[in-house]
Amino acid sequence: MAKKQSNTDWVKSLQPSRLNVLELNDSQRTYLPTIFLSQHVNARNEDPVVAKLVHQFLKINRHYLNELDIQAQLSYSGDNIKLNLKSHTKIGAIPLLSPITHKNEYSLVIKPRFGWNGVGPILSRTGFRYLPQILELPQLRISETHIPPWVLSTVILSRIEALIKKLDRRFEMTTQVNPIPKGSVDWADYAQKQIPNAKFLNFNCTYSDLRDNRLVKSFIKHTLLKQKQSLETQRDFGIFVIQLIDYCDSLLQNVYDASPVKPTPLQLSKLLSQSFECDTLTKGIQAIKWTSEEKGLAGIGDLHGLPWSMNMEVLFESYLESVITRISEKIGGVIKSGRLRETIIPINWDPPLIGSQRSLVPDIVFTRNDDLFIIDAKYKDHWEDLNIKNWNNLEDVIKERHRNDLLQILAYSTGVNQKNISCCLVYPCKKDTWKSLLKRNRHIHKAEINRGSKRINVFLTAVPFDLDEEDIEKLLPIFLK
Repeated sequence: MAKKQSNTDWVKSLQPSRLNVLELNDSQRTYLPTIFLSQHVNARNEDPVVAKLVHQFLKINRHYLNELDIQAQLSYSGDNIKLNLKSHTKIGAIPLLSPITHKNEYSLVIKPRFGWNGVGPILSRTGFRYLPQILELPQLRISETHIPPWVLSTVILSRIEALIKKLDRRFEMTTQVNPIPKGSVDWADYAQKQIPNAKFLNFNCTYSDLRDNRLVKSFIKHTLLKQKQSLETQRDFGIFVIQLIDYCDSLLQNVYDASPVKPTPLQLSKLLSQSFECDTLTKGIQAIKWTSEEKGLAGIGDLHGLPWSMNMEVLFESYLESVITRISEKIGGVIKSGRLRETIIPINWDPPLIGSQRSLVPDIVFTRNDDLFIIDAKYKDHWEDLNIKNWNNLEDVIKERHRNDLLQILAYSTGVNQKNISCCLVYPCKKDTWKSLLKRNRHIHKAEINRGSKRINVFLTAVPFDLDEEDIEKLLPIFLK
């Protein structure tokens, strides 16, 4: 007789399996076991069946994998079939279709190779200028147990701030007591209640008043309180979460006079269907919707989440910009940012060459007195490779990429006229690597190129993702002569 299934067993059977979450780090080649597919195969010789499933899996998920720049193929060593995945600089999470059910049964999570506690400080120190992008893909089966919920909170809070700034104002009928008559006055109330009590300046008035959209403000307050509740459970992640809580508190000040109201699906659908003059309002309403449906929030959500992506290369550039800003505060100087298109060096072709590069855009240009510093952020492993192995033992591909980095930053120097020019390549590194470099006094490498009256200094250095003020001091020799 078959064993009766309890309610608990039935609920567990509905939960997605942890085998259905594929995880890897950015900028990495990973060989993942195909057990997430073979668990559904019941055959004496399962390899041919699994191989067909893998090919089908890759075919139907090609579009999803492209969202995170993933290169994928089947790998067979003679003993095991594995999924060969090559990630680049994008991190994030996406759903994946099952080749058996053609439903979103799987999730792929790409984590930063320097850890989530590396991404958090960057986001906070850059003032959350670059945030994850929410993808127009189906929801994930599993998310918050693998991705810190504050990742989504950064997006939601920034959208809510933009929504508050764009909040429409409208005339609404208001009834309240005024010291002077306004609109329609309840004279009976004034004669029977106010005058007998010597309240001669209490006029019960009803009138049309121009106010912020009170309903949306109530939704916003509910959203901010929910986000703060979620963030309070994540304080152990670091100071950046506390900064997000402070950010949330500052936004709550803008809706202090509203009562929190959880929106209904019908209300949200109506708001989203309205025609807005810009998508800032649409994105804000989406953020309210995500919070209302409790997607990806710690402790209060289910196992569903939103697909998203973030380019670590762009994030590292933003972080380096904040590092140079901190250096500028110590020694003075003027900073121009490639992110803001302030460092463009045009390339004029004669005759014009369609399709070729039209300009050079260094990440950062820092000017101090008569010295010009061209700084380029490179989110690559070259520095780790150079310090673990010597040049002769490096792979040819890494050598070639490092040469290209040098040639690129030297090309930037040809577009400026200053006599004293310094070019600096900055790579990320782990905190342990940074400490080892400092101990050996190898954290900065310098070369010099003289061309007539022009002198070009070339610097190679690396920075961890959690530079403190003492670490900043170690970079000053690059800028002080």
